[in-house]
Amino acid sequence: MLKKFKRLNQDKQVLFLLGLSETVVDILSTSPNFEAVNNTLKICWEWLQNNEHSADEIYNLLDDGAEETGLFMLMQDETEELKELAFGCIVDAVSYTNWIAFKIGDQEYLPAPIENVDESLVEHFLEGFYQITQVNRFIAERLMTILELINENQIPVLIRNRAQLEVIEDTEHLHN
Repeated sequence: MLKKFKRLNQDKQVLFLLGLSETVVDILSTSPNFEAVNNTLKICWEWLQNNEHSADEIYNLLDDGAEETGLFMLMQDETEELKELAFGCIVDAVSYTNWIAFKIGDQEYLPAPIENVDESLVEHFLEGFYQITQVNRFIAERLMTILELINENQIPVLIRNRAQLEVIEDTEHLHN
């Protein structure tokens, strides 16, 4: 899967991770940090869609500097295994999105936690994603196939639809 991921352009790479994160975010619906997670994903989608937010703004959602409300700290509040896995996936996706945002912005300085981000983070993301439920392997493969097949003009449509809608519809029969 990593080889296929590396062949995608940056927009599709971010779309892949954010789209898969959307399929697990509801696991955190009872978490006190659900609103922060949802807001962070929303901002990442807005960045992907039209560069509405800066790399620094995205980073501040990961680490607020006060170590109180950033996702890096909030993630540590989770004690249930599925919530930990879902939160980990989302933090990985946001970190990767942030890394791409910094790269595109040609910024010399990267915050220390983002300095070490690269495509290998996807392996960590997928390990956690696959542990959440067996069907997630199929969801990831299906989304990868979609991203490999679409052209650049179709990316905004997937972004607006949050990517996961088509993937979830295709996998509903597996849950019955």
